[in-house]
Amino acid sequence: MAELVAKVYRGKREESVHYGSVAVVDRDGKLTHSVGDPEFFTFVRSSSKPFQLIPLLRTGAADTYEFSQKQISIMCGSHIGTDDHRATVLWNLETAGNKPEDLQCGVHTPLFMTMANKIPEHGEHLDVLRHNCSGKHSGFLALSRFLGEDVANYLNVNSMAQKMILDAIVEMYEYPKEDIVIAVDGCSAPNFGIPLSRTAVAFKKLALAQGQTPEMTEVLTRITAAMTAYPEMFSGEGRFDLALMRAFPDRMICKGGAEAIQGMALTDPEIGIAVKIHDGNARALYPVCCEVLRQLGIEPDAERETHLATFRKPEVRNLRNLLTGYIVPEFTLKKT
Repeated sequence: MAELVAKVYRGKREESVHYGSVAVVDRDGKLTHSVGDPEFFTFVRSSSKPFQLIPLLRTGAADTYEFSQKQISIMCGSHIGTDDHRATVLWNLETAGNKPEDLQCGVHTPLFMTMANKIPEHGEHLDVLRHNCSGKHSGFLALSRFLGEDVANYLNVNSMAQKMILDAIVEMYEYPKEDIVIAVDGCSAPNFGIPLSRTAVAFKKLALAQGQTPEMTEVLTRITAAMTAYPEMFSGEGRFDLALMRAFPDRMICKGGAEAIQGMALTDPEIGIAVKIHDGNARALYPVCCEVLRQLGIEPDAERETHLATFRKPEVRNLRNLLTGYIVPEFTLKKT
């Protein structure tokens, strides 16, 4: 069952609590540490985006369209909708002969505005290119175009593109296709229900480029290289994924998802980590992730510690920006 992993304090008094689970695996995929239920069955949400990109590279579509590392990185991520993000998604679409109106991800207020409490004044909330999943969708469309499919059906679970993506998920997560629960993600794309420990395995394989074939190893190497070279493209300023990449340069690969799931992996030490807050509240996710790393003895050097400072013990503030409390991780990793 889930365990208590974080407490929310108002002043010096505990007010709320969050329960969660953690799975840590070694380079061979063996579970080494856990909290709660490491086999908790949950949807991977946006944490799966780097793996959904695999067919674009494996089919040769990325090379045909000559996608750059910057373009590949935004396809792996949940960007915050800045002008640069918008321009890169448009670049992706035009490179493959697609248009903004082909995107079926929907619209929302760009995350960079939400994070800064800014109100859209120029229709930014109606701009599909600023949707945080538009990068991933631009990759889906490129794959569909390359395969000669009707791009209007690029999200259809029975399309050739989505079948290839599902096969990549099966391969990376090492979980039987028939046991994966397929549902609709927030951006209308297919998403996958899989035990939590499988996310730790998938990220470990990505970080270490553990492909089953030389071709797959090259694909994984290219994805990690793009995410490492342009972490601001698959994430954004103020986001936890970008902070992790900056805190552990050239040794971390990570991606979070809605409903408070996080995948992480390092090349030193060679491990994969998956964290899930069971109530889906991301406010507890980031301090719990930081605490998992600390308990594993994985700390950034003093110069880079500042990148994680605001995530370790997040402040709770009211609408007047008065400090009212903190979110504090409270759990102990168990060796398995």
